[in-house]
Amino acid sequence: MMNPTLPTDLIIDILLRLPVKSLGKFKCVSKQWLQLITDPHFISMHRELCLHNPNILLVKKIPLLQESHMKKSTRVDLCALNFDGFRKNIDFSLYIDDDEKNIEMLPSKWDLICFVSESGFYACNPSTQVMVKLPEASCCTSGEANAGMGYVKERDEYVLVHLFDRSLDIHVDYDIGCEVLRLRDGEDCAWKVVDANCPFVVRGWGVLVENVFYWMIWDEYDQPENEAIVSFDLEKEEFGTVYPPEGCFDPLGMWSLKELGGRLCLVDSVAHPHTMDIWVLKDFENHKWVREYSINMNVYSNDMLNFIVPMDFRDGKIVMDAKQESLDYYDVKKKHIKRMDHVIAGEWDWLRLYFESFFSLGSK
Repeated sequence: MMNPTLPTDLIIDILLRLPVKSLGKFKCVSKQWLQLITDPHFISMHRELCLHNPNILLVKKIPLLQESHMKKSTRVDLCALNFDGFRKNIDFSLYIDDDEKNIEMLPSKWDLICFVSESGFYACNPSTQVMVKLPEASCCTSGEANAGMGYVKERDEYVLVHLFDRSLDIHVDYDIGCEVLRLRDGEDCAWKVVDANCPFVVRGWGVLVENVFYWMIWDEYDQPENEAIVSFDLEKEEFGTVYPPEGCFDPLGMWSLKELGGRLCLVDSVAHPHTMDIWVLKDFENHKWVREYSINMNVYSNDMLNFIVPMDFRDGKIVMDAKQESLDYYDVKKKHIKRMDHVIAGEWDWLRLYFESFFSLGSK
């Protein structure tokens, strides 16, 4: 009897539904499968399918016990769930040579994640379970380094911006330099120090919207005409400032910047009791903000209100991280919060949205 064969279109349709880790193994099945899986059109279709089906990535830090004279090391455990709470085939550990208290994870919702510690920056693709230490960044003399990471779709690249204080003169409050690193699939990368200096000390991680990064300004805000946000244009390599919404900005409030649905949003968690206001920057040139959402937070206890973080806008719903314990939805039409606390179990340091991809870190 002849060996039965499946139509190529059906094979492709099946392969498109498989995770990257499995596809990496299936390249060895035959030359035909190798050709199909490595075809740029297949990779593009697989990415588009994954973009519409994100996963929940859970990340946890575990310090490794070592002798006092040895270099500190931390194990970072990662696992992925779908939105029904079922584990995907991503469940592995990474190791970073630093104390777990010094390790932070930059906000993200794409296929790459980024860690930063005193030992440097690290990029990881959870799909391939590969992590690389990025080229050494400039030294920050104040120890208050800040950064931001984002994805630029038009250039198919990740951009990492690092702000560092290089002032050594005691008569100078700060001298904040800026460097940019661009990560492209399968290519080497290097930092580029730009000529412009950041005019303010900033707080929070940088947020990328339409090729511009934004940070909240750390300096005390006491006048309505003061700027509250600093911007950095990736193309012009210039810094600028943005005024907050007129008449409502409380410098003592829990304000934070987020990118939701491709728009810059200013989130206020304490202006009104049990309410989260989300302001959207509608007009960058004229600094025009609109309070687009006012979310009733009565479903949460008082001790949780300051820990609810909007993560993404998807299918008419705002996806929110509730104290790293739950992934919740706010339906903007029904004005209703759906709690998903049954999905996530265990203690985790970070919760991120994440989708599968073949993105390669380093030279091919």
